[in-house]
Amino acid sequence: MKPKKFRQAPSKKFKTKAFSQNERDKGTRLNKHLANAGICSRREADELIAMGMVQVNGKVVTEMGFRVQPKDEVRYDGQRILGQKPVYILLNKPKGFVATAQGGAIKKSVQELIQTAAPFKIPPIGDMGRPMMGLLFFTNDAKLRSKINESKRGVEMLYKLVLDRNLTPSDMDKLKQPQQVFGQTYQFDRLSFVDGGTKRELGLEVRHIQPSIVVKIFGQYNYKIQQLDRVVWAGLTKKDLTRGRWRHLNETEVNRLRML
Repeated sequence: MKPKKFRQAPSKKFKTKAFSQNERDKGTRLNKHLANAGICSRREADELIAMGMVQVNGKVVTEMGFRVQPKDEVRYDGQRILGQKPVYILLNKPKGFVATAQGGAIKKSVQELIQTAAPFKIPPIGDMGRPMMGLLFFTNDAKLRSKINESKRGVEMLYKLVLDRNLTPSDMDKLKQPQQVFGQTYQFDRLSFVDGGTKRELGLEVRHIQPSIVVKIFGQYNYKIQQLDRVVWAGLTKKDLTRGRWRHLNETEVNRLRML
């Protein structure tokens, strides 16, 4: 039996019906469909599907292994998923904007800053809260996203921090040791005072540690981070990239990321 076509009535949402088992055995798995479109990796797609953020023909689908047909309309976060070419964007994020790969309606999203980069949304690698600044990488290349997120070595990230008060020598020594946050162990690769700066200004090199965890670690020693600026990400710097501006990566830079 051939699957019925889904037709859209004027000013109404797509009509939906239950798929037979025979129909579900055909087509492309929904998580693969999202990954092929460059939205995310298959693993990330499974999470988005489970969260109810993906629709097929107007109906939310949360079933793992669900298959879509060529004529089905698939939407993520309200946006229709079409064939998309790989895009690689580096943004120097200013304060006040938020970055998240979870999607959803967000006030002052970083997507507003890169909306002219492509005619579709490009998800960021990692989250970054409103108070945090600096380099943020975006791509719809599912293979590269998966490689970066699953890398055992991690991506080199260098931050400049400004604390609310001077960091004491004893706390500096403590912060260089492994830290427990939410039941997991983290350790900074390097922590030092900024040359020519005050005892409130620090340089921090990390891998596999997101900005929110950095804030949490310093908070455990009663320090508030007043400024957190990512100045290096995977060897990429803010050179010629003023705050709030973005640029496309060149072929050499993309190939270097693929070698991580």
